Amino acid sequence: MKKVYLSIAVAMLLCVTSSVFAQGVGLGIKAGVNFANQSITDISTDSKTGFHAGGYLVINFSETFGIQPEVLFSSMGSELPDGTSDFKYLTVPVLLRWKPIGLLSFEAGPQLGILMNAEFDGDDIGDEIKNSDFGLAVGGTVHLPLGFNASLRYVWGFANVSEIDDDHEIKNSMVQLSAGWTLFGAK
Repeated sequence: MKKVYLSIAVAMLLCVTSSVFAQGVGLGIKAGVNFANQSITDISTDSKTGFHAGGYLVINFSETFGIQPEVLFSSMGSELPDGTSDFKYLTVPVLLRWKPIGLLSFEAGPQLGILMNAEFDGDDIGDEIKNSDFGLAVGGTVHLPLGFNASLRYVWGFANVSEIDDDHEIKNSMVQLSAGWTLFGAK
């Protein structure tokens, strides 16, 4: 009798799961390269190449509109005249998605960053950097067969992440180039 109940429960779970994914919910993974830079008061900086990796959820409200929340591990920073800043964040963009045609979508929305590590030339400077960052992410995605996709995004950092004093402002920015794969559900 327990096997019958277990079989019924598994069958119901599969039906509910496929029904949810058929309604426009998808789950995927992505990774790529960051071309990061920082705007620092009175200091000239150059971009620094890093990476990002994580997952995303697609929630479609219709064939054209939806939201795409993501959780990404992302490296940021910049090359300064006297060294390299290297910041690691857990970023959470929540993007409004507009898909005018099946092959292409455009995304825009806020991005919250939670500082995991901050270094300057290998030395820990975490006490000089705020624990969070906030910005705006804007970009587009090309949707390929079998759930694969490629995206390009720009992230403007709005928040001053410096804890030093009010005269020293540090703002993150980056261009992200990603490759992704929607594993289950809506693309």
